[in-house]
Amino acid sequence: MIEDFKRMKWLPLTAGALLCAFGLFALLRPAGVAKMLSVCIGAVILTLGVCELAAGFAARNTQPRAVSGAQRLRGGVNVAVGLVFLLNRTLSLIFIAVTLGVWCILFGLMRLRDTLQRRAACRPWGGCAADAAAKLAIGAGMLASPLAGMAVWMIFIGLFFLFAGASVIYSALYLDRLPHDFGEF
Repeated sequence: MIEDFKRMKWLPLTAGALLCAFGLFALLRPAGVAKMLSVCIGAVILTLGVCELAAGFAARNTQPRAVSGAQRLRGGVNVAVGLVFLLNRTLSLIFIAVTLGVWCILFGLMRLRDTLQRRAACRPWGGCAADAAAKLAIGAGMLASPLAGMAVWMIFIGLFFLFAGASVIYSALYLDRLPHDFGEF
């Protein structure tokens, strides 16, 4: 097995290099990555909508009318949302940022509730409070300035992909140095 990996080490090395390249691109051009994000999400939602529409029309003879009608309605909504994401990228980015901001605030409030419960139960609560404060601050920042918030998220995504790519490359090089037979250990 290790020999098979060694013969194909170019695959993880290439994948790692591509991850690093994407990470660098996200760090240097966060707006470009954000635009790609809305295009990718739009394409996926549009495809899902077209598939749901097709399935709804195909199932209208075999499914109850309400089921196939609901499926066609979902498909139509997804097609419309997918087109908005593809045709109006700024609106799409604002929508993503606001959604992430609301998500962060909701999870921050849940962590704040956990903090209060921990404090009332005389359990350690400092870390939980710090987590709640960070989530609430990030959410408020995302809602206050959605486009700047997306740029920050893209930088974090860039750092993540740089780390992931470097890890893949390091792992591939490490595995390449292993002995041919594990009996040599």
